[in-house]
Amino acid sequence: MTLVSFVHGVAFVQYAFAIMIYAAIMIKAFDASVGVFVRGLTNLKVLLTKGEAHASSRSLLDAKLADDMYTLATQAHWASEGAKLAVHKLLGFAPTPMAREGKTFAELHARIDETIAFLEAVDPKALEAGLERTIGLPVRGEVKELRGDRFLLEFAVPGFYFHLTAAYAILRHEGVNVQKGDFLGGAAASPSPDGGSAVEIR
Repeated sequence: MTLVSFVHGVAFVQYAFAIMIYAAIMIKAFDASVGVFVRGLTNLKVLLTKGEAHASSRSLLDAKLADDMYTLATQAHWASEGAKLAVHKLLGFAPTPMAREGKTFAELHARIDETIAFLEAVDPKALEAGLERTIGLPVRGEVKELRGDRFLLEFAVPGFYFHLTAAYAILRHEGVNVQKGDFLGGAAASPSPDGGSAVEIR
């Protein structure tokens, strides 16, 4: 065996090993879609529960950040409905969105629970195939075509967080004691030793 062939052999083995490592650590479609949506919706339920316990809860669902923006109820509705519709599109379905938002905190919680149950039952392999599917996206009277991975990363996830963030901002603006840790959830929501949130508000 010559030195050149030996070097080439070592390089090939290292390349193949690197590909295996990359495949092992690469984020899967399920994690980037269902995982993100379920965590965000679970945290949204925490935010809504705090809102429901607030003194002004009766008017909270109709509160807005600006006159031309959606109400809290509608923001929560589209966070949930948008997540479900996005996954349906990745799976190749064309569902009809639920037209009306929940009118009570109980209705919003029930719809979010239904969406979470649907998401958790999705086949991860079917979602992987959806990343290469061509998805038609209506934009200002036209249909823009995106590959599934671009649709997920450039539209579905950002849109989901837009509604989630708007819901958080409305509650915060209306005086509800929600914090960054409530928005992030997980370890960030754990109380700090002094009794506050583990993550500061700002």
